[in-house]
Order: sequence, then structure tokens, then C-alpha cells
Amino acid sequence: MSPKVAALLACLFAASIASAQNVVPIQQLQMAPRPATQATQLNTEALEKARLERENARLREENAALKQRVDNLTNVGGSEVRAYCPNPETSRNTAGAESNCRNSGGYLCEPVSGLCRTSCQTSDMCAGGWTCDTGAQQCVRTG
Repeated sequence: MSPKVAALLACLFAASIASAQNVVPIQQLQMAPRPATQATQLNTEALEKARLERENARLREENAALKQRVDNLTNVGGSEVRAYCPNPETSRNTAGAESNCRNSGGYLCEPVSGLCRTSCQTSDMCAGGWTCDTGAQQCVRTG
């Protein structure tokens, strides 16, 4: 090996050793703790979930009460008795009671109230075979 090549190699070796000592050691990055906003967000979500569960329970109770009321209105023997006309000559209520309006003076069932009429203004308010005496406002048998 020539003295020039040996000198060059010695310089390179010395330079590499010198530069190796100046290398800054790599520091391991530490993960920053999660921000407190995430904990707040979790608390907010938990509170919202609890609020929705309470609202759901309240709505279920309200729904059950409304279903019971509908049952009371529609079932025979229900506590909220309503009258209706199943046909023009019959008055019936949700408790199961029934009245034949023809036999109660020749009247028809009044569709709004569901009760047998007790007076008339026209013969259309009387059962077949009956006519309205408008002066007395009563149905009377014809013929």
C-alpha cells in the first residue's frame, strides 16, 4: 500500500471516530397523556345515555297507561263506558248493555250520542212504521 493511500485511510478513520463522538443520542419519544377532554367526552356521553334511558322508561310508562285507557274504552265492561249505535234501531254501550230504540217509543238511535232518541222533529228520526207528530215531537205508529 502506498503511503498516500495509507494516509488517506488513516484520515478517514480518524474523521469517522471524531464524527461518531459528536452524534446526538436519539431520545425515545414519550406519548403525551390523553387530553382531559376525552374523559369529559366520556362523561358527557354517559350522562346523555342515562338521560335517554330515563326518557325511554318514562315513555314506556306513558305508553302502558295509554294502552290501558284504550282497553278501558274498547273492552266490554271497561270503566269508561261509551254508547254507540250498532244499527239504526239499537243503542249499545261498551259495558255490554243494549236497548231497542223501536221498542222505546218508535225512535231511532241518535248516531252522535249513541243513545235512543226521546223526541223527533222529522219522521226520519222515527223507526219504520212510525211517523213524527211534530206538534208533540213524538213518534206515533202509522196505520
